[in-house]
Amino acid sequence: MEYSYKFVGKFCLPMFKSQNNSSFSLDWINQIPSSIVIIDTNFNLISASPRWQANYRLELNDIEGKNFIDLFPELSQDLQARLKYSLDGLRDIKFKYNAKNCQYSSKDSIWHLNPWKDGYGNIIGVIIKVEPISKTQELEIELHKTKLILNQKSSVAKIGSWDYDVQNETLNWTPIVNKIYGLSSDFKPTLENSINFYVEESQEIIKKLVSEAINYGKPWNEKLQLKKSDGEVIWVNTIGRPKFKGSKCTRIIGTIQNINESRLKKENNVNEISSEYPLFEKVPLGMAIIDMTTGKFLDVNQNFSKLTCYNKEHFLGHNYKKFINGQIKNKIADLKAQLTEHGSFKPIKCTYTNQKNHNLNIKITGTLIENKDGVKGLLCTVENITTQAKLERNLKDTISSSREQNEQLLNFAHMVSHNLKTHATNFSLLLNFLNDETGKVQRNKFMSMLFSASDNLSETIKGLREIVAVKSSINEEKKPLSLNESLFVVEQNIAGLLKETNGKIINEIPDTTVVKALPAYLNSILTNCITNSIKYRSEDKKPIIILSVEEDKNYTILSIEDNGLGIDLDRFGKQLFGLYKTFHRHKDSRGIGLYITKNQMDAMKGKITVESTPNQGTTFRFHFNKK
Repeated sequence: MEYSYKFVGKFCLPMFKSQNNSSFSLDWINQIPSSIVIIDTNFNLISASPRWQANYRLELNDIEGKNFIDLFPELSQDLQARLKYSLDGLRDIKFKYNAKNCQYSSKDSIWHLNPWKDGYGNIIGVIIKVEPISKTQELEIELHKTKLILNQKSSVAKIGSWDYDVQNETLNWTPIVNKIYGLSSDFKPTLENSINFYVEESQEIIKKLVSEAINYGKPWNEKLQLKKSDGEVIWVNTIGRPKFKGSKCTRIIGTIQNINESRLKKENNVNEISSEYPLFEKVPLGMAIIDMTTGKFLDVNQNFSKLTCYNKEHFLGHNYKKFINGQIKNKIADLKAQLTEHGSFKPIKCTYTNQKNHNLNIKITGTLIENKDGVKGLLCTVENITTQAKLERNLKDTISSSREQNEQLLNFAHMVSHNLKTHATNFSLLLNFLNDETGKVQRNKFMSMLFSASDNLSETIKGLREIVAVKSSINEEKKPLSLNESLFVVEQNIAGLLKETNGKIINEIPDTTVVKALPAYLNSILTNCITNSIKYRSEDKKPIIILSVEEDKNYTILSIEDNGLGIDLDRFGKQLFGLYKTFHRHKDSRGIGLYITKNQMDAMKGKITVESTPNQGTTFRFHFNKK
C-alpha cells in the first residue's frame, strides 16, 4: 500500500495513493518531534513518529499495517466509537489513555483525534496526536472517604440509611428512616415525597444538593429542618455520597439522623452568649461566634449571611476550618498565640468566594468572649473591603505602569542615542578619510563604505520605527479574531517562501478558535514566528511547522512548533527577546523580530513561553489573554 502527501490550503496533509496513481512520501513524519500516529479508514496503522514509537515501546516495522484497535484491546469500545466520529469529520476529539489498564506506555495521556484528508478534501483516515497529562485520584479518594463516614455512622444508634437508584428513580431506606419521618412501615418512599417532608427553605437546599451530586459528583453533609408526618419540625443531619459507573452517576447512598435534641441545647448556649451582645444583629458588618472548644459556629448575624450568600444553617454546627482557605489555615497557630496573649488577634486580609462565585476581599478581626457560665467563644467581625482593595490595586498598577513606561522611555532614549551616535561617528571618520584621500581607488573604497554605512543607518532607523509603532498602539482596543482566518492571510503572504524551501504547515487549530488581539499585532506575530521557523531551518530537513491551540481559564494558547535548528536556551535564554540579539548566522538576521513580538504580546496583556532543543526544533507558545 502506498501513501501520499500534499500541501492544500491551510493544511499539510499526508494521503493514500489516489485513484489517479499520484503518490508522495511519508518520510516527513520521521522528522516531527511530536508524538503522532496515523491510521486509515479500516483502522490499520499507517505510520508513527519516532517519539510515539518510543513512548509506547513499539517498532514501526512490527506494527505497520496492523489493526490499531487490536494493539489496544483494553480501549477497543470507547476508542472505536471516537475513531468513527473522527472519520465522520469531527475535529479535535479527546480520548483519555489510562496507562494503568494498558500494556504499553506507563504514563497517562490525552489523545487528540483529527480527520486525515487527501488533496481533494476526502477523509481517508485519522491523525492522532498524543500529549501527557497528570494523574488524578480525587474521585477514588472521595469514595474512600464516603465508605469511612458511612462505617462510622452505622455504629451510632438511630441513624437511618438510604439508597437512591438514579437510573430507575427508586428510593429504598431502612426502618429507622420511617421512625425519623414518623411514618408507618408500609410507606413507599420516592425521591419527591421524601423531599416534600422538609420545610420550604430546606427543600430548596436538598433539591440542589441532589442535583449537584448527580451532575457534578459533589457529596453533601448538611443540617436541615424536616416536618414529620404529625407536624413536628425537627433538625436532621443528612449525608449523601454519589456513586459512579464510568463517568455517569448511577446511585446516591447516604444517612439521616435526628439531631433535634443536641441542636436545641446548642441554640440555648448561642442565645445566652448572643444576648450579651445586643448589637450583634445591628452592626453593618458580618459577625460570627465560634465555640473555642470545638471550633464550630454557634451563631452568625444577617450581614454575615448576606456577605457569604448562604443562610445561617449552612454554618451552624460546622467547624470553621471547613470554610477557610489556605491563606488563613497557615496563620492559625499565630492567631491562637495572639488570642492567648492579648485576647484578640490583629486584622487579617484574605480572599473569599461566596455562593454566587463572587471573589471578595475581606478583613477579619477576632476577640475572645465569655458568658456568665464561663462558656468561651470567639467573636469575629468580617468586613467586605473588595472596593477598597480594588482601588488600592488600581493605584499600584498605575504607579507600576508609570514606572515601567518611564524606564522604557529612558531605555529607548539611551538606545537611540547610542545607535545614532555610533553611526554619526562612523560617518564622520569616513568623511575625514575621504577628504584626506587623493587616490581614486582608495576614494572609491571609502565611498563604498559610506554607502554601506548609509544602508546600516536606514536599517537601524527602520527598526526604531517598528519599536515606536508597537508602543504607540498600546491603547488600541483588542478585537475577537478568527485565528485560522488570520493564519490563512499569513500563509498567502509567505506561499513563495514555503514553495522555495519545500516547507509544510500542519494546522491543527479548530475553525471555531477565536483570540482577542489587535489585527496588525496578530498578523505580525504569526508572520515573524513562521518565517523564523523557515529562515532558521536545518540544512538536512525540510521545514515542518505544526500549529495547535489549547485553552485554559485565562488564556487561549497558540503553539507553533518547528523542526529547525533550535536555540540553546541554557546559553541564550535570558537574551532571547533582547533587541539586536541573534543566535544563528543568517544574512537577514536583525535581532528585532522577537523583541517586537514580545512587546506586542506584552501590550496585549499576554505572554510567550519557549521550549527548544538545539538541532531538534523549537516550540513557541503565545498566551493570548481572554480579557
